[in-house]
Amino acid sequence: MIVNKSMFPLQTGFSVISKMQDKFALLQMQLGTGVKAQTLSDMGRDLPLSLSVRSRLTTIAGYNSSIEQVDLRLSFYDNALTRLDEIEGQARNSAVQGQYGSNNINMATISSLSKARLDEMVTLLNADVAGRYLFGGSVTDKAPLPTTAELLDGAGGRAGYRTVVTERQAADLGALGQGRLETTITPALPALQTDPVTVSLTEDGDHPFGYKLSTVSAIGANIGVVSDFAASPANVDFTFPGDPATVAEGDSITLGFTLPDGTETQITLKAVSAANASGATGEFVIGDDPTTATITTATNFDNALKASLQKSAESELKAASTFAAGQNFFNAAGEPVLRVDGVDPYTATSLRVATKTDTVMWYSGETAAVSAVGMGRLTSARSGGEVTLTQNMPVSSAHGFQISSVTPEMTNAGAFTAVRNAGPPADMTVEFDSATAALAAGDKVTLTLTEPNGKTRDVTLTAVTGRAGPGQFTISTATVDADRDAENAANFEKAMLRSVTEAAAAAEGNPRQSVTAAVEDSGRVAYGMQANESGYLRMIRSMAAMTVETYPEIANAADPNSVDLNPAKQRFDAMARRQQLELSEGRNAERGSIELVTMELGVARAALQAAGDRHTNYKAQLDNLLSDVETVSKEDVAMEILALQTRLTASYQVTSMVSQLSLVNYL
Repeated sequence: MIVNKSMFPLQTGFSVISKMQDKFALLQMQLGTGVKAQTLSDMGRDLPLSLSVRSRLTTIAGYNSSIEQVDLRLSFYDNALTRLDEIEGQARNSAVQGQYGSNNINMATISSLSKARLDEMVTLLNADVAGRYLFGGSVTDKAPLPTTAELLDGAGGRAGYRTVVTERQAADLGALGQGRLETTITPALPALQTDPVTVSLTEDGDHPFGYKLSTVSAIGANIGVVSDFAASPANVDFTFPGDPATVAEGDSITLGFTLPDGTETQITLKAVSAANASGATGEFVIGDDPTTATITTATNFDNALKASLQKSAESELKAASTFAAGQNFFNAAGEPVLRVDGVDPYTATSLRVATKTDTVMWYSGETAAVSAVGMGRLTSARSGGEVTLTQNMPVSSAHGFQISSVTPEMTNAGAFTAVRNAGPPADMTVEFDSATAALAAGDKVTLTLTEPNGKTRDVTLTAVTGRAGPGQFTISTATVDADRDAENAANFEKAMLRSVTEAAAAAEGNPRQSVTAAVEDSGRVAYGMQANESGYLRMIRSMAAMTVETYPEIANAADPNSVDLNPAKQRFDAMARRQQLELSEGRNAERGSIELVTMELGVARAALQAAGDRHTNYKAQLDNLLSDVETVSKEDVAMEILALQTRLTASYQVTSMVSQLSLVNYL
């Protein structure tokens, strides 16, 4: 018998021992570190899962970093909006009609207080977080507003708000200080005392400045009143009868005017006898000389009318002009900055689009070129069976919709016409003509509107019978052609206004969407802010207006020691009333108000926190999964080491014994 090592292959035994030694080293590493492997290659079949989980955790870390940054910005917004709301309340309460303070202290200090509030607001809107300006939409590398000094006083030869106010007030008051209204007496000298005399009040042209005649009423039937407010320019004639009819004491005329900022005011002129005259501005004395009574009464009425216009112009009209200049200078989204056109503002007849070379641009952040407010600078008018949609003057290619084309489609030829006039300003006119042909269901008008960026939007209005839906207008069932045309026009205009406003809203977009942040795979938080939104804009306009306006007392010429109902107080009241209107709590529901913006940011913050909570929970799950894949139980490893150590010791002994095997030892 042959006895040798071939009975036990040593090479195989050494290999097994080597593997057990490697395993022992791995277990010792696992016991010391708690992880399964030190390199990715050692992960084996767990590698794909480990890489996938780690990739997901990295993504979540990125989202959490974004959430942290956005949360910081939202915290700043929250503090800024809280302070802006406080400023709004302070401004609203600082100027109240009739509250002038001791020795008119409120009138004396309101300008400086308003400037301080304006300056604080500009500072807040120009604030940055980590070098990122937050109130300019997606424009984050520069402050959205100039300094307060530049806004008010201009810079580098460019006009500021004070200059625009000065020009606008001159254009609104006119050279006579009567709000661009003129009077004439016809005839100047009647041939007979029985001849009537007419005082005519007329706007001095077709322009946006000064008083616009809107209403007239009379008490007493002795003064003839004929008005034509639809004329351009509008006019009113007051006819004073000759003997034997006379103007009676107590007869009065009340005139209503639309002011440049869109508000209304009125003046009243009352007839009094010479014995009862008090000298008040609104009184006119009835002539008592039979030979000149009519012309005297008319002349006194004319003088009282001029004096009343001038007095109102120093208070109501100037206040309205200051706020109108605020609308012109502090332009809203989709509107250009406007200034009085012409060398002499007193005789100006139009506004012009300001340029960056001659006027300070108050806002330089991101803004919409088309706004839903005002239908993208389009205005509608209707007369009988005709509807006109017109671009606003002055036309600006960088702001608002441009009317590009109009396409009519009809079943019965001649039922209506739809044409575009190139202008300027361009307009669209649709006229219904039932006498020629009947309007049929399915007839339509397609209006093409072009945005400043070149994008076009088609607005199609389709005629239907019965109830009209979006983009539709109801066909009239009236039996008389004229009535049918007028009703068709009214229905068409209603549908057009709704559809064009919707198109403008779509073009305007949402300021919140100007800045968004990805906070999860399928979710983004929108938190953009633009300083020209309506809430901030109203505050800036009103505080700038209150800053530049002053209230000097003007002595009564008839009594130098008194003040004629104190024109300064009247102007203060007019300014305070407008500021109250601009900053009214009733505007809180308007889009862009501070209150609505705060609510929208609250929704964004809630979405941000919800996403953060989801990431926290998901990360915990992934950490557990990764732990199962990449880590080990030290207790299990220790037990495995003990077992392996026993096997390894036994293997050492067996191998040692076999390696020494020989016939002598065997025997």
